[in-house]
Amino acid sequence: MNSKLRRTTLGSLALLTLTSLLSFSGPAFAQNFPTKPIKLIIPHAAGGNSDAFGRILAQKLSDRIGQQVVVENKVGAGGTIAVAFTAKSAPDGYTLVVADNGTQSIAPTLYGAKLQYDVFKDFSPITLAATFPAVILIHPSVQAKTPKEFVALVKSQPGKFTFSSAGTGNGSHLALELFRSAAGGLDMVHIPYKGGAPAMQALLAGDVQMTSVSVNTSMVHIQSGKAKAIGLAATKRSPALPDVPTFIESGIPFEAENWIAILGPAGIPAPIVNKLNAEIAASLQSPDVKERLAKLGLDVVASTPAAYSQLLVTDVPKWGKAVKDSGAVAE
Repeated sequence: MNSKLRRTTLGSLALLTLTSLLSFSGPAFAQNFPTKPIKLIIPHAAGGNSDAFGRILAQKLSDRIGQQVVVENKVGAGGTIAVAFTAKSAPDGYTLVVADNGTQSIAPTLYGAKLQYDVFKDFSPITLAATFPAVILIHPSVQAKTPKEFVALVKSQPGKFTFSSAGTGNGSHLALELFRSAAGGLDMVHIPYKGGAPAMQALLAGDVQMTSVSVNTSMVHIQSGKAKAIGLAATKRSPALPDVPTFIESGIPFEAENWIAILGPAGIPAPIVNKLNAEIAASLQSPDVKERLAKLGLDVVASTPAAYSQLLVTDVPKWGKAVKDSGAVAE
C-alpha cells in the first residue's frame, strides 16, 4: 500500500471512529438507552428513608424504561462508601446513587481530606428528587408546648437539659446544633447514640429531653403521646403533620431540610442525563408514587440537574458551619 493510500485509509478510519463516538453520545444513542439493567446504589441500611425511597423509585422506573433497576445497599462511613463507589464507576448512566445532604453537604467538612470524592466535580447530577424536614421532639414531661416556651425554659436552667442524636456529626446532631444556635445559643448537653433507633428510645424513656427525627419516624410517637413535636425544621408545614408549625412561623429562623438526590459519576453524556432526568421525574410525579412518598414524609421535587447544583452551592457552607460549630470530626 503506497503512502497516499495509507493516509487516506487511516483518515477514513479516524473519521469513522469519530462518527461512532459522536453517535454513541448523541440523541440517537440516548433514545435506545438503557439496553441493560441500571444499578441504583443505596448508601444506607434497609428501613430508612433512602432505602424506602430508592425501592419505590426503582419499581416505577423499571416499569417506565422497560429495564430492571436493581437496588443495591452499600453501607458504611455515613453513606460515603457508596457515593465514592459511584463516583469511580463508568460514566454510562448504568450506575446511579441515592445521595443525600449527609453524603454531599455534611461529609466534605466532617471527613475533610479523608473524603474520597469531590461533591462538585465527581458527579453528574440527575435530579434533586425529594426533601424531608426534621421534626424536633421533646419528652412529654417537659413543661413546654411551643418553641418559644421551650427556649425560655432551657435558658432559665442552663446546662440541665439534654438531647440525643444518632451520632456525633450525624444529620440529627447537626440539625439540633443549628436549632440551638438559631434559638440564641441554648446551653444543653449532647448525648450521642449509635444510630437513630437508640437515640429515639432515649427520648421515649425520658433519658434525654430532646431529639431530632424525620417526619415518618416521629408520627407514631406523636400520635401515641409518647413524644411532643414542638416544631418542624422547614420552610413550610408538612402534609403528614399539618398541625405542627415550622420554627420560622414561631419566630425562630431555623430550618434543617434534608434532601435526596439521584447522581451518577461525572462524565455521563448530556443526552443520557436528560433522559434519566425525564424518566425519573415522570416516575416521581406519578400520583401513586407521590402518595407513597408523602406517607413517608417525603415531598417530591424532581428538579433539573442545574437546580440540584445550585442547591449544593448554598447547602455545603450551611452544613459545613454546623459541623465546625459542633466540633464534630469523623472517626
